[in-house]
Amino acid sequence: MKKARRSKSVSKVVPERRWALALMALLAFVGLAVSAELTHIHYRTHTDPTFRSVCAVSAKVNCETVAQSPYSVFLGVPVSVWGLLGYSVLALLSLWGLSAKRLHRGWPRGALLALTAVFCLVSAILGTISVTKIDSICLFCFSTYGINAALLVLAFLAAARTESGPLMAVMGDLRAAAQRPVGPALLCLAGLCSVAALLIAYPQYFHNVGWNDLPRLVSGSTEEGHHWIGATKPKLIIEEFSDYECPHCRKAHKQVRDLSARYRDQVRLMHRHFPLDNACNPIIPTPFHERACEFALAAECAAEQGKFWEMNDALFSVQEAIKAKDVDIRRLCVQIGLDSPRFNTCLESGAMKGKVASDIADGSAHGLSGTPTFYINDEPFVGFVPQEILEARLGKPPGASVSRP
Repeated sequence: MKKARRSKSVSKVVPERRWALALMALLAFVGLAVSAELTHIHYRTHTDPTFRSVCAVSAKVNCETVAQSPYSVFLGVPVSVWGLLGYSVLALLSLWGLSAKRLHRGWPRGALLALTAVFCLVSAILGTISVTKIDSICLFCFSTYGINAALLVLAFLAAARTESGPLMAVMGDLRAAAQRPVGPALLCLAGLCSVAALLIAYPQYFHNVGWNDLPRLVSGSTEEGHHWIGATKPKLIIEEFSDYECPHCRKAHKQVRDLSARYRDQVRLMHRHFPLDNACNPIIPTPFHERACEFALAAECAAEQGKFWEMNDALFSVQEAIKAKDVDIRRLCVQIGLDSPRFNTCLESGAMKGKVASDIADGSAHGLSGTPTFYINDEPFVGFVPQEILEARLGKPPGASVSRP
């Protein structure tokens, strides 16, 4: 009688239909291989400037662009590494179903059906983000989405071969796991330990572009649309005319940002564009900084999405490692998490040319001829702002120490 009761609590499977589980195990291993390659691409893209992936086909089909996106990381771990973990669990379950030590004759059809359904949901989310947010697709990523769809179909076919159908196969696996919890508990424990290890110990070789060593400050825009960072109620405003392709501007900007951080409740830094590029600056007679106008437009298009300072820092910091001619603006857009189609439309339309031209006109009216130039109460300081000048304007004794936040 006891045997009879148990047979009713689980689903029976036709033995010769176990081919679906074998195919699922095979596909899980293929998924592991693809996830391993994606992890390799992610690592090399972030650590080796000379690396070029085989799937970097074009701007619209580029694994490297997707790997540079903040969407390629979840909870501090690359999505591809989560894929390695997921496919490992799926492979183990599929092989367990092919072994003689199953929890019951239908094990683990229901568990596999539930797991592959989650895989497909994640695939749909990531695919949508890739198309609508990153504006570039990764061929290897989309191949895993196809693998996940095939796994779901196989899991459904396997579960449908039980006497009671797919839904009851899931319930049957849950009941079997409750009745014989040791194996499932060990698998869950191994999974949880793996997740904990990833969250704690996975190397953070990837990072967002920008200067991570600069303190975070409040930022905003004036009524005229000028971007500022620092004090909300400033005692002193430093107006900066700068060029994103100018190495002296990069160094001076970082120094003044550091000073602003020291006096964050009193000093505000206001950015103004003055690209030394004859493409948009009429006082520059011949080609000089040939991408400076383009960089200024990129910063303003990022500002349209509330990320002016993220693009500002990205444009400056990336040129510490590569030349201006090699800067990929659209990749920076992806890296700082902008809506790529919206950014590209803004950039290609030239919608922000008027904003940049207005700054150039104001700089020319000041008699500006070079960058960087800083103004404090209309007094110019070419090259940088000395700390002693700043302290004097703030009414502080010379050499006064300021504690950093």
